[in-house]
Amino acid sequence: MRYIEKNLSEDEEVLYWGEFHWLWYARAWAALIIFGILIIGIIYFIYEMLRLKTTEFAVTSRRIVMKRGILSAHVDQLSLSSIEGADLDQGIIGRIFGFGSLEIEGRGEGEIRFPPMARPGAFLKAANNASNRHDMASVDRLAHEIEEHGHHEH
Repeated sequence: MRYIEKNLSEDEEVLYWGEFHWLWYARAWAALIIFGILIIGIIYFIYEMLRLKTTEFAVTSRRIVMKRGILSAHVDQLSLSSIEGADLDQGIIGRIFGFGSLEIEGRGEGEIRFPPMARPGAFLKAANNASNRHDMASVDRLAHEIEEHGHHEH
């Protein structure tokens, strides 16, 4: 089970998993093949594969989460209600091959800068959809509370 899955709140579910683009794995393999004769290629390959396997990013029903770390965990998260904006950076090569960088900004000083990922537009769309559902659920709860309060007064 992934780190993020283990640390979900009650009634929270993962809606979308982000992932690295295959080019980042190819980069590690290329370093191993090209520099494999040298120890540095093997060390770089091991480090890069560990980094790719231990970095998780996801949209849940309550927040956006990124976990990094090989031996320790560093977790960045933004609640869906605190999202203010996002910057998607996808150059021509990224558009051709389907990868790019994404930064999601929250109120105040909060932000999450994701590493280059596969399908950053789909991740951003999932975040926007989850945020909209979260906002609508909050409005529905408020309307229900107002309605209930109104019935109790009569």
